[in-house]
Amino acid sequence: MHTSYTVGVTTGQYKALTTVMIDQQGWITHALTNQARKVTLDITRKYTQFKIDRGEAITAVGSTEIIEAAIAEGVVGLATDVSPSPEK
Repeated sequence: MHTSYTVGVTTGQYKALTTVMIDQQGWITHALTNQARKVTLDITRKYTQFKIDRGEAITAVGSTEIIEAAIAEGVVGLATDVSPSPEK
């Protein structure tokens, strides 16, 4: 599965951004993929510790399966607040 996002900015915001960065799309892509990388590592750490604490084998293979298992087993939950939190 592949997910794409479209982000809209005003003309003023776009012009302001052109004064500090050459590739806005690249910056957005990097920011999103880096956040996903950090969260994936955190979920993997939490899920691994969860299984170790219970003396259970980790049967999920690969990051996507680990994330899915962590959600299914209640180690992590889905975000439910509809307000974005860019400060994190």
